Amino acid sequence: MTTLSASVRLDPELLDPVFEELAANVRGGTVPTAALAIGDADGPIRIESFAGQADRRVNRDSVYFLASLTKPIVATAVMQLVEAGLLDLHAPIAQRLPTFVGPGKDKVTAWHLLTHTSGVRDVMADLITRERPSAARMTELASKTELDFEPGTRWAYCSSSFYLLGELIRSITGLTYRRYLRERLLEPLEMAHTTFDPRGLGRHLVPVHGVGADNRVKRFFLLRYLVSIAPPGGGLWGTLDDLLRFGAALLRPHGSTEAPIPLSPATIALMGEDHTRGIQGTMDGEEQPVHFGLGWGKPTLAGSLPGSPRVISHGGATGGRLWIDPDADLVFVYFTNQWAPERAPEQAALRATYRAFEGR
Repeated sequence: MTTLSASVRLDPELLDPVFEELAANVRGGTVPTAALAIGDADGPIRIESFAGQADRRVNRDSVYFLASLTKPIVATAVMQLVEAGLLDLHAPIAQRLPTFVGPGKDKVTAWHLLTHTSGVRDVMADLITRERPSAARMTELASKTELDFEPGTRWAYCSSSFYLLGELIRSITGLTYRRYLRERLLEPLEMAHTTFDPRGLGRHLVPVHGVGADNRVKRFFLLRYLVSIAPPGGGLWGTLDDLLRFGAALLRPHGSTEAPIPLSPATIALMGEDHTRGIQGTMDGEEQPVHFGLGWGKPTLAGSLPGSPRVISHGGATGGRLWIDPDADLVFVYFTNQWAPERAPEQAALRATYRAFEGR
């Protein structure tokens, strides 16, 4: 099958404008560092990284904090259980999680958790900073706090609900979500440098700017705390190569690479449907219709970004972006290391990538 990626794979220099502009953004201080991988179902096409003044050690093998890029990876693990018939996507999770009780909670399903329509209240950042709750406490808060709204009536982005998904994995498999993720997804896909604890990887860990950890001591204690709570909605670290491998695996039903596929084409397609059509939520401070799949955003249905209606994507608070377009046979992985960064460099790189794929 001829794809938009074919000509770029034959001539990666077509992507020169993408990487040149990204390098200029780093030189100009728009972002501290930047790393970009572009590939397709057959793997990498071009990968480069750009080190800034604040961190000259960055290279393509550096390990970045993925933040919420963790969510679609964990969602894929959950959907493995759905595909195996071990988890009913639309059954109340209270049937498996006896501590999840309270008004309206008997209606909450895994579908609600994956689409951010459950009403589960997120643990606020100030509470995390002030109290440093344990993983058990985070799970307890997600389980016992009252719902903010009736399940399915609104969309509200929630990281804490992924602790409940982690508990579902444990209740079904007997494995912690950390172990299940490693054994059933990361290891089969050879994502050797994607982990909740990057300290033993022997690779450069790129520090995140803007989180109040501006020296090594503070970074050490912050990392130790993050490792201890292993947030299933935002605690993974990883590399460009690993995320590219993950994206390629989800495209593989459309490609030729003979390597593990984590889900069937039908389940991958199900994850990429617009499950929240007609549901309102607050995004970027505005009340608006939300387009979301199972663990994935659907940005091309809501804005001016390029790409097909089948795009699935997710970003992270540290500036990362994983973008998969089955129609273009494109995997786009972008990293930087600034908390709540300016998104313009990422979006400019994405637009320039599509221009290259389309021969413009």
